[in-house]
Amino acid sequence: MLSLTQTTGVQQQQRQSQTMQLSLRAQQRLEFLSLQVQALSTTLRLRAEQNPFLEYEPPLNQPASGNFHEAGARDMLYEKTTDYLLSGHEGYGKHLDDAEQKDAVRRHDHKILSLTEPETLYRHLEKQVLENYSPGAERELLLLICDTLDRDGYLRILPRDLQMEWWSLHHGHPEHAEERDIIDAIKKVQQLDPPGVGARSLSECLELQVRADPVSSPERTLRLKLCQRLGDLLKYPPEKIAQTLQCSLEELTAAREYLATLNPFPGRKFTDEPLPEPPEITAVKRKNGAWVAQCKKEDLPLFRVDEETLANAKEKVVDKEERERVTKWEEQARLWVEAYNERNATLREVAQRIFNRQTDFLDSAGDPATLKPLLQREIAEALGYDESTISRAIKDKIVRIGHTTKYLPLKDFFTHALKAPTGENADAVSDQQAKSALKALIAAEDRAHPLSDQALVEALAQQNIVLARRTVAKYREQLGILSTRERRCKL
Repeated sequence: MLSLTQTTGVQQQQRQSQTMQLSLRAQQRLEFLSLQVQALSTTLRLRAEQNPFLEYEPPLNQPASGNFHEAGARDMLYEKTTDYLLSGHEGYGKHLDDAEQKDAVRRHDHKILSLTEPETLYRHLEKQVLENYSPGAERELLLLICDTLDRDGYLRILPRDLQMEWWSLHHGHPEHAEERDIIDAIKKVQQLDPPGVGARSLSECLELQVRADPVSSPERTLRLKLCQRLGDLLKYPPEKIAQTLQCSLEELTAAREYLATLNPFPGRKFTDEPLPEPPEITAVKRKNGAWVAQCKKEDLPLFRVDEETLANAKEKVVDKEERERVTKWEEQARLWVEAYNERNATLREVAQRIFNRQTDFLDSAGDPATLKPLLQREIAEALGYDESTISRAIKDKIVRIGHTTKYLPLKDFFTHALKAPTGENADAVSDQQAKSALKALIAAEDRAHPLSDQALVEALAQQNIVLARRTVAKYREQLGILSTRERRCKL
């Protein structure tokens, strides 16, 4: 006979866990630390408007108020705090579905950015995509391709790799998932302005421009054939090329002269650089050759407790509720001011440690060839900070070299170390030094016989710079330098 027994009871378990919470002042310091001076000025001004015991004045060296950059930042901050997109104001109401609302946000952000930033290649292409394609997967795919183009306007990634990135962004379940969909999207990008954008080779770039020429002429067919045979221009005499293309020498010469008028780098007329931020740190060189980091008062906002107003308020307090309110405002004001001052001290400390390591870089006024290998982790360990603190400190911060107009982003002082060359006296080489050496070799090469990537590997090895051939190819593409074949065809 089976018997069932039921037991009840309470079990107690004791667990020990350790969590680290930042103080309010530390949290505020890190928030301030990540802001560059213009965004910081806007934030501090809003804090001073919220608290009657805070005094704020913009930097003396700040650009004139009312410029597009500051106005755009102020507008975006206002819209964020008032939940603008969900307020129903000017059509941004809750009646929109998710796709329409995302589209409205994107169009609104594009409008703000068009006022605050220069016209970049991506922004120029994005505008055309937003105007000509409805919200959905197709538009997002086109924007992904536009974002993948290099500064010359070329697509340097294979459709298969682009497909993998598209799958990754959609967690393995995207629309337009086949490789033929990617190829079709590339063709649509190639139809955008400027002509030639989205090409995967010099030949294709020129061919796209020939096809985009509105003038229809009998020579068009010859020009397209010549685009596909650019390499033959250096290999064979004009007579043989004319015979192959079944045209006269005069027609061949005219076609060559036409191709010479086309733009092999359609993306270069746009800038990829944002508006220059005002410098916040000044690097001053002492007589002993050392560089000192200074954060001048005229380059930073004035943000302090208004002691006179605070004292007057305390004298006029008549009841407990009002006293508590004044005390709360005072504590908040002193917290923010202390965090602001600590933020500036941290930034100066980080910059000074960086300057101590990159003296040659400062002496050369920013020549990448003089950069020593330096990682953010090294600065963090030396100062006893978390690496994220260093990342916040260098984000969007600009350094002025002495009393000149030479400005450098603080992040440019960091560079990775390459594999150390053999030899007891061999020094580590940074990737920026390797890129500078690579650029110099290609600039000095024989134009009629450009160096192959393997030849560049061997030439760099003679300078104690050890690179793999694929690394040379990657650096060359990052520098916007064409392949050996394309440099030869460019003649």
